[in-house]
Amino acid sequence: MTLLAVFVVLVVARVSLRGLLVHPLLPWWVRTAVFWALPLGALTWCVIMTADDAFLFPETAPCPREPMREGVLGGGEVSGISTPFPPRAYCQWEDGTVYDLAPGATFLFWVFFALTVVPLGAGLWHALRDPGSLLR
Repeated sequence: MTLLAVFVVLVVARVSLRGLLVHPLLPWWVRTAVFWALPLGALTWCVIMTADDAFLFPETAPCPREPMREGVLGGGEVSGISTPFPPRAYCQWEDGTVYDLAPGATFLFWVFFALTVVPLGAGLWHALRDPGSLLR
């Protein structure tokens, strides 16, 4: 069933991309924005997913293992948490305190996500309204 879902997503993405490229009303810069926004969005997603990792330099970990001062960030044990979608990386302490690690990167991800999804949606709309234009 997963393979079927992946196949359907790939077919819809292909039709959307083809519809985007042949859409007569969209300027060229909107069409090309998808091609630079998609890799930049993927790179931003990778930055967010690795924001809580401390494997390279444990002494400069983004989620300090011992509290800096009582009441500054949180108390007790801390853990770094990343959620894949919607992308978010944060530290969470035992007392419930949460500290976002990459709010700027999260904002950039959503900008790139919108710059990818909205034009592809317009391309899918064009492909569904005028299927004959895809044959040119």
